[in-house]
Amino acid sequence: MNKAEILKPEKEKKFGVLGYRIENNHYVVNIRWKDGHEVEEHFPVRGFPVVDPATGESRRSIDGRRALKILEENAANMTADEFSWLNFAARIIEK
Repeated sequence: MNKAEILKPEKEKKFGVLGYRIENNHYVVNIRWKDGHEVEEHFPVRGFPVVDPATGESRRSIDGRRALKILEENAANMTADEFSWLNFAARIIEK
């Protein structure tokens, strides 16, 4: 089992990504959204496809490290309901 763990001190970051670890080739990310709701998100280190639920169309894959960076940059400023991987897959396509 491959396991690495990184935690950020509570005082340093009240909202957003609180910490993450890699377990069985998956990122396990602890998040506190801006509304205070806490969740644990899981996604493959190698990345995952982003599919538009309205059309079933695959938009693009997001690499695991990129997904972690997206969460680190945005989770503190959004609620879980506001967050969608579709928004970030579209930005990756445009670049």
